[in-house]
Amino acid sequence: MSKKVIDGAYEVDFTYNGQRYRGSLPCQTLIALISGRSTEDNTKNLGRAGAAGFSRFVDEYFMPQHSLVNKKPSAHYADVCSIVALKLFLGDTPLHEVTKNLREEFKQKRLSGKLSPRGIKCANNTVNRELSCLTQVLEYAVQVDYLKENTLTGLKRLPTIHRDMFWLTKEQFDGQLVPVATAYEAGRYRGLIEFAAYTGARRNEILLFHKDHVDWARGEIRLATLKKRRRAMAERFLSIKDIGPRLENLLRRMKPHPETGYFFATRDGKPWNEHYVNKVFIVLRKKANLTQYRFHDLRHTFAMHRVMTRITFRQLQIELGHSSPQSVQAYLDQATRFDPKESIFYVEAAAGPSFAISS
Repeated sequence: MSKKVIDGAYEVDFTYNGQRYRGSLPCQTLIALISGRSTEDNTKNLGRAGAAGFSRFVDEYFMPQHSLVNKKPSAHYADVCSIVALKLFLGDTPLHEVTKNLREEFKQKRLSGKLSPRGIKCANNTVNRELSCLTQVLEYAVQVDYLKENTLTGLKRLPTIHRDMFWLTKEQFDGQLVPVATAYEAGRYRGLIEFAAYTGARRNEILLFHKDHVDWARGEIRLATLKKRRRAMAERFLSIKDIGPRLENLLRRMKPHPETGYFFATRDGKPWNEHYVNKVFIVLRKKANLTQYRFHDLRHTFAMHRVMTRITFRQLQIELGHSSPQSVQAYLDQATRFDPKESIFYVEAAAGPSFAISS
């Protein structure tokens, strides 16, 4: 299956002799494949298309076929950042000279901070993403016949820590983060921090939260998620009573913008952007001495504290809006290690409704 995208190149996706060809292929490569002619060359790992420098190949071939149109904005941005780091190290090194030793040298320099402008050491996750991008570049070079084979396949990745297990304890949340948020700028951002931890809402769900999303008659709130990949809006509902009095008290304290109705908005009523939220959280976590945490870890905090109260698998899945059962089970597997009293949602004498929902 193919379609012409530019003169001399075709957008294809097919498998031939056990090799998958996907992306933009030059016309000469397609002709060689269809006619059955060999595309090999006597030069070590040098394909039929000839030698090409890394930076030039990435700019002219790889990135145009891995554009924003074909990927989520976040994935595209990650690729761009990875390519910048790789080009800084490899420059115009010919593709067929990119070896395992060169890959290891790049990895060590990134881990030590020698390739960073300010000498900042890179995390394992970042280096893994960059090495994965390098592998993708070489795979594409094989597809368009600039290389015979990708010599970097099958190499081990650096060990990483699963971020789902990064969450704040009750002492860290109530004793460190909330007091700092209360004191900083007259408590302007305390509601943001508490709402994230009490609902497990993602950043875009928080920023889209509107006064019309609170239904006191039904005792529930609605979280709207913008699914960027599908360009559609998805919704899920949380019971205020099920989560507990912390959420109800927070909702009664929060004041929406008088004109637009958004809860987390600028003075002119426009919702804050995600970069602004990250910037605020970086300031708060530093003041609270919790620099290892990210804003998204407040969502993990919600999940872990909810499973401490012994809720069911299905209920947690609905509250988090997770489609993957493995993601939900990861939290439940940890629940038996903790006592319900360690949860921020624990309520004394919870035999029956502990509070009433009223309009």
